Amino acid sequence: MSRIFTPELFLVIAAILWGGTFVVIKLALDSVPPFLFLAVRFWLAGIITLFLYRKTLFSKENRRWDYILPAFFVACSALLGYAFQTIGLVYTTATQSGFMTGAYVVFVPLLQIAIERRLPSGRTWVAVLIVVIGLFMISQNGKSYDEILGSMEFGFGDGLTLIGAFFFATYIILIDIFSKKIPTQILVSFEILLIAIVSTTLFPVESVFLKQKISVQFDMKFWIGIFYTSVFATIFTTQIQARYQKAVPPARAGLLYSLEPVFSFFLAYLVLGERLGTVGAIGSGLTLFGIVFSELGKWNQREE
Repeated sequence: MSRIFTPELFLVIAAILWGGTFVVIKLALDSVPPFLFLAVRFWLAGIITLFLYRKTLFSKENRRWDYILPAFFVACSALLGYAFQTIGLVYTTATQSGFMTGAYVVFVPLLQIAIERRLPSGRTWVAVLIVVIGLFMISQNGKSYDEILGSMEFGFGDGLTLIGAFFFATYIILIDIFSKKIPTQILVSFEILLIAIVSTTLFPVESVFLKQKISVQFDMKFWIGIFYTSVFATIFTTQIQARYQKAVPPARAGLLYSLEPVFSFFLAYLVLGERLGTVGAIGSGLTLFGIVFSELGKWNQREE
């Protein structure tokens, strides 16, 4: 049983680490603009990665041109996901961002059909529906029934984050395809360094996108956010994805990753003081139930 659930366990760990990013990034964006934060985050992660994987990266057998284009596509999808999510956090709450990011649980099975020509099981679709309802209820935490009906608005930040969720779903599919063909260290390093380079080039024109004055303060909130997102939410999680996601179908991986907004919700409650209400608690329970429902289907298939 432990062998069966080992890949899933690591994906859950990745979701937990990602869950913390919504709070630390939200706090850090009070001090620096989004692309400057992304640039510093991924340059630090890239330097650490180059040091850790230097023997593999510079070995003769890994100097292959056919690695470059697939790794480029993986990196671009991740970059676009991070960019839209981070900019979206300027205009929306950490909890709402977590819900909108969790929409990739819907996009993943649809992209799996379109790109890989693989149809997810009926149980997976049911689990996706349960998880989406749960994530929506989390985003409406603390509101009454009438308030939920009266405040179902879709803001600018929500739209940006939803676009980011689409690119994260694309990233999950591409990881499923290329992590089986490209060494983990090369895929992870190329992805991190490309995001660092592009974020650096976009920072000077960032004020045009945000239409607001840019202020920079390298305070404690900034450095805590940089350290956490660089080491835990970038190096560890990309390594986990490249190594373990290949053993999990993309739609099920998306369901496991949907634990991310659940953890972000609880951290927002603890750190930012966002209240845990009845609606949010029920939503968290539904999300967890949807994931367990999906995993029980896998276990039944193995038993057969």
